[in-house]
Amino acid sequence: MNKQETEDLYILSLDQKLAPADEDRLLTALREHPDWARSLAQYKTTRDVLRASSPATFGPYFASRLMHKLQNTGAVIDRQLFGMFKKFQLAAVGVVVALLILNVALSEQSSWKSVLGIEEETSTPPEQQVPFDFYETLNDL
Repeated sequence: MNKQETEDLYILSLDQKLAPADEDRLLTALREHPDWARSLAQYKTTRDVLRASSPATFGPYFASRLMHKLQNTGAVIDRQLFGMFKKFQLAAVGVVVALLILNVALSEQSSWKSVLGIEEETSTPPEQQVPFDFYETLNDL
């Protein structure tokens, strides 16, 4: 019996009970070739190790949990930004109020437009307006 036949019989013996004639042929071949027996024993060891280890798994509903996280990534980032700025909103309102009070204190006029920094439009008569000429201005430089 050649090495391939011996190997096939040995692998078959790991899965099922061999016929007595096949079992005798396998044992005879293994006694005659101890190096084959050692290499075939490695098959059995490898097989036992693979059967003993549990398959790698990410748990139940992994795909649906992953898709849910991917779809809601934007909402999570929005909540984080809102939470971060929520801490500073009272301080920001205080700074704005302080700047308005400072503006009122330093302004000469006390009207709402001056407090809020709104400029009043002044209209000049058309005869007093000086036209702006780009060509002339560029040549003067």
